[in-house]
Amino acid sequence: MSSEPPAIAVARRRVSVAELPFAARIGIASILSLIGYFGVFGQAFADAAAGSRAAVLVVVPLLMVLIATGYRQPSQGVGDSESDWIIAAFVGIASFTAIYLLTQRMPTLSSLWHLRSLGFVVWFACLLAILFGARHVVRMWKLWVFAACCATPLPFLLTTAALGGSEEAAALLAAGVGAVAVFLASETVRMGRRLIATAGCFVLAAVIELSLDAYTGLLTAIIVGVGILPVTTVVVLNRATTTKIGDDADASAPRLPRLSPTSLAVLTVVAAALAVVNQPATRTDVPEATADWATRAGLTATTAFPFITRTLGDDATLVRYSVPGAAGKPAAAVDVMSSPNRAALDDLAGAVWYPSASPVEYRPAPPSAGAPPGARIVHSNADTATYGDDQHWYAVTWDWRAAAAYQRVTVIVSQAFDGRDMPPAPAPLSLWDTSVRPALWTTRQQPHVDGEVDAAVINRADRLTRQLVRSAEVVGAPTR
Repeated sequence: MSSEPPAIAVARRRVSVAELPFAARIGIASILSLIGYFGVFGQAFADAAAGSRAAVLVVVPLLMVLIATGYRQPSQGVGDSESDWIIAAFVGIASFTAIYLLTQRMPTLSSLWHLRSLGFVVWFACLLAILFGARHVVRMWKLWVFAACCATPLPFLLTTAALGGSEEAAALLAAGVGAVAVFLASETVRMGRRLIATAGCFVLAAVIELSLDAYTGLLTAIIVGVGILPVTTVVVLNRATTTKIGDDADASAPRLPRLSPTSLAVLTVVAAALAVVNQPATRTDVPEATADWATRAGLTATTAFPFITRTLGDDATLVRYSVPGAAGKPAAAVDVMSSPNRAALDDLAGAVWYPSASPVEYRPAPPSAGAPPGARIVHSNADTATYGDDQHWYAVTWDWRAAAAYQRVTVIVSQAFDGRDMPPAPAPLSLWDTSVRPALWTTRQQPHVDGEVDAAVINRADRLTRQLVRSAEVVGAPTR
């Protein structure tokens, strides 16, 4: 008879939903956040594949998740799941309401900023507040600053333009975005290693982008240099760190808040609802025009604006054809913005390139304008004039394709009837005009009034528009 004690089978402990580990919670937050905004970032991916200069948006969700993994240590204090739900619901509803109201009040500026993308930041923050606790989300304030700067394309485009607008400048800026994410995601690493890893990631990412861009295109270069490389760098850093945190902490360490299957079910339903709401608008092909339409229309005396290369790329052009006026016949001009890359033009579809004392809005062009499909009108409000030298204008703008170039044509007419004042020239976009000035206008609670435009000004723009359409033999344009 054996003297060995009987073997005791020890049941393997199963992890319940209430005690999901850190990695599982990060995975859930990532999946649910992307489900809610799959359409938005799917459109961003399509734009990047088509040549958008803001291709870095494709990897921003990945970088946000990467930074979130750097905060593995649960927050101190007693957790309260009900309070986390209340805070997340309050902040989420307030933020989504603010985005909706701004979109309704300033649709043109909202489209320029892609405000819907900020909804992804709000949704991700709400998910983390429920999965990790509200205190944990507050500790991650650096992540939210990063997200606010990188989740929409305009800051990246304006910064690239300020750096010269070249492909090299865009690549270095994108590499900097990835390097900042590495720095923020390595909070627990000693500063020396952290700085070395950040600098190394920046240099290597810049080399990868500049090398791959010529062979595989910008999108692949961004995915490898600003997506895969930062993740790999942080993983290597964490492997080299011996400090035990998060899931490996001892029993006396703070614990993550408890979850329930009901909570996960509710979050899944909200994610599905957001996915339905955030479907991108369908884009149609632009009409075709003859390559020599400007010559056939009798347009001469061009003026070039070189600043456009800083915004749209080295192969972009912006020229003005002046159309003098006379007494009772307002002066006009035809501004033509050209680029072989339609995605670059679409990046700034909501941009207003002319000065205005108050925010202006694009509206669909009426059929009487005789413009191609998709044309829009926009004008300054002469009723708000405060200085005698204010230049007020009325414009009709549309896109078409002429030969190998996509063109954004703008017929702009001065609202001065003496015929001597030319409409204002296009000017570079600035942070002041695209954010600070509209924000100040909104905080003053000024009513938005489009103002009236004299019929003579509108008729002048319509006649010139129809002349251009006839000369261009536009396919799909309304006949008159």
